[in-house]
Amino acid sequence: MSTRSTFRGRVQALWLSYMCVWASTICLMGSCIWAINADDNCNTHLCIAASYVLVLCLAVLANTALATYNNWRAARNWNPALEEADLEERKSFIGGDNTDRDKSLSIGTLTFVECTISMILALLFLYASMMSIIFWTRVEGGGGFPQYLAFVFSVLASSLSQFYTLWAKMSYVDAPKETRNKVILLGSNVLLLAMGLTLVSINIELTNSEDRWVFHGMMIVGFLCCASAFSGLLITAVMHSQLSQAYLSSTALPLPYLFIEMFVLSTATLFTAGNITYSAVLEIAPGKSMLLTGLEINSAIGVVVCLVTFVIHNVYDALLNPRLPSRYIAKEVDLASVDDATLARWADNITNTYGTKYIGAWDGEAAISLMMAQAQVKRGGSSSPIKNVKAVVLVIEEESKDEEKRDAMEAAIVFVTIVEKFNLCNYLPGRFGEMLSCLLGPDSIFPALSLRWGLVGFQFPFHSGIFLTRRGSDPVDEMTQVQRAIVNWNDNAEIPCNVLFSPCQITQLDSLAFQQSNFMNLTIGPTVIVDLRRYKGLKYKEFQRLALKKGNRRNHNDYFAKHGGSICISRDFKEFDGDFPQVCASLCSSTADQRKARGEVPQLYPINASFYETIAKNHKHQFRRIFGVRVHGEAAGTAVVFEFPKSKLLTSDMQGLRHELSRPTRAYFAMLAQTVEKALEEGFDFLDFGPTTIFPKMDVGGRLIECRAGYHTRSMVMRALLKQGNDNFRSQEEAAMKRMKSGEKSEECKYRSHNLPFVKSDFQVCTDDIQMAYNLEEKIVLYKDMIAKEQKDKKHRPSDKKSKKQINKERRKAARKAKIAENKQKRMQMPTANPTVAPTERL
Repeated sequence: MSTRSTFRGRVQALWLSYMCVWASTICLMGSCIWAINADDNCNTHLCIAASYVLVLCLAVLANTALATYNNWRAARNWNPALEEADLEERKSFIGGDNTDRDKSLSIGTLTFVECTISMILALLFLYASMMSIIFWTRVEGGGGFPQYLAFVFSVLASSLSQFYTLWAKMSYVDAPKETRNKVILLGSNVLLLAMGLTLVSINIELTNSEDRWVFHGMMIVGFLCCASAFSGLLITAVMHSQLSQAYLSSTALPLPYLFIEMFVLSTATLFTAGNITYSAVLEIAPGKSMLLTGLEINSAIGVVVCLVTFVIHNVYDALLNPRLPSRYIAKEVDLASVDDATLARWADNITNTYGTKYIGAWDGEAAISLMMAQAQVKRGGSSSPIKNVKAVVLVIEEESKDEEKRDAMEAAIVFVTIVEKFNLCNYLPGRFGEMLSCLLGPDSIFPALSLRWGLVGFQFPFHSGIFLTRRGSDPVDEMTQVQRAIVNWNDNAEIPCNVLFSPCQITQLDSLAFQQSNFMNLTIGPTVIVDLRRYKGLKYKEFQRLALKKGNRRNHNDYFAKHGGSICISRDFKEFDGDFPQVCASLCSSTADQRKARGEVPQLYPINASFYETIAKNHKHQFRRIFGVRVHGEAAGTAVVFEFPKSKLLTSDMQGLRHELSRPTRAYFAMLAQTVEKALEEGFDFLDFGPTTIFPKMDVGGRLIECRAGYHTRSMVMRALLKQGNDNFRSQEEAAMKRMKSGEKSEECKYRSHNLPFVKSDFQVCTDDIQMAYNLEEKIVLYKDMIAKEQKDKKHRPSDKKSKKQINKERRKAARKAKIAENKQKRMQMPTANPTVAPTERL
């Protein structure tokens, strides 16, 4: 169907819906007047209901008049070309000319008000017809059947016409899902309020005649419905204000209303089931028909309350967790089956799209090699070399049927590490955590504290897994679309992850797009990076003198060697130990246990011997090396150094130590210092030590780089728990930083490594906000050149320092002045010949 015919059909449906509203309203008003005139005293249910509905008819007339005025204003600027215009132009026309600031109400505002009123009226009419049927069958009993039939059918017709108008108007204005959900939320809460008031009033009357627990229970449900409805109306008002975005992005504010909804739903379900069961088994005594009527009314309203509350919950969840569209789709690929040419193309695109100069950049070839190596040990399930951990590689691309153009449609390569049984009990201390792990952990009968955790990146080394392969005109929007495609892939997966966790450094593009992708953008612990770019051309001793404080310039290597220590740095892992997989895994496990005992964040999954063996065999030779230390021939510590040559980056990770051997010999400090010396000698720009044990790493020349993480989950409760857990972790980090700085003497020096400024090239994309926030410098200046320039300027500048001859001359002059002053004082104190005459002052 063409755009013109589709748009014209929407217009025709809209005007047809208005005609139906006018016709149904006239019929309803006629049936109401007929029912009222048929009862002289107006004391029957039909007459009372008709009186209330007649008032609603006046609201219908006002709403229809508003709709007519709204469309008349839009029709004044009608242009037939709009029938073939694109969607944005039609929406601008329908939404009104907002540049006219003199108008108190825009057409878009009037449209929303009209749709909201239509929703409320439709639900109230539907509710009135339902109540009329229930009361008629049990209360009226006989006369007035024609009036009753006309009234019920006209109310149902009015309700359907309002729903038809609502659908036509939403289609006409191309209303987004968020607007539709807000309308449904508002209308549903109004209906819930009406049902709550009805339950309260009916059950008060019923308890006066029959004191039954079910009636008291439904009265409580009525009060809860009123409380929930008032809360929902208040939240709807907030969503239509300037606080809407702040409320929807909060993790704590939406929770109270969510709990109220669930409590109302569970309570209503419980007492409605009680009413239905009680009415089925109740034996009616003569003259007690009102009891059965009350049970049936409560049952009918209770069912509707459950349905409406369920709708409210889903709509509220859709507002808090919208399913955002993306122009890209995500497809899973098996790297082992991808040909070498495609892998080489991906590697080149990753390297060249945003370059390799910013902090945190990985070059493509090393990244692809690391993906392939880790995918071999993370196959998922209990038979995987690393149990219950699965690696998934996604290709983010535009959907296209043309295979020849598919290469140009690729936007990103994404690596996702899925922990299939993530144990939340590991974050609980001591015996309590162990006990809960047995009862509710991943291996228990009821694994309530086990999640499917999706890390969009690598645990070892800790890094984002999103690698863009195409640069668009708006890099932030490009990353946003990629992140949305990842979320949509997870939503449509056979077994979706409960949480998606996407870490990054502030220098990377990921954090700028988290909010637009509906990720929680939270700060996590910083990573420690040794930035060696300004120290190029310096020896390690010179680096220590310039970059480190005086107290951190100890010679750890010599101390370690004197106490029987030896260091092995090699690309052949067997040079460190013939049984290196078992030795390295044991050392790493020991360190992980030590960190867990100190209350630090545990690893997502343990490292075993298979992981080390796979890194050694399948990760390319030029991209990794082993770093091991021994004390008196015994293995005391190890680390794996990942290399990214084009990025000039070294990443030291998977550290393991035997503390009883390493602590007395300062083995850990020797490992850190030796790694820095090696990186400086080989001309690397960055050395990434990771986010753990930050103080020793800063002592050898590291600087803190802020890290952020995007959390995405459909569970609001999980969002709040993740936010709280992240706040606790961050408070621990801040407390540790304060302890480090307390009592520390300030040592001003512009060459210190921990105070290095940012430059524009440090960021993957440098925006105006970033430049203002971090006061970026234009380019990097080598400290070697700066020192040489300062020394040159010092030679040509007259010195303020006095020579030794000048100092001695000034001393002799000062000594003569002091002697003269002393002699003068003595003469003034000598007695005269006439003691009655005061001594005169001599010049």
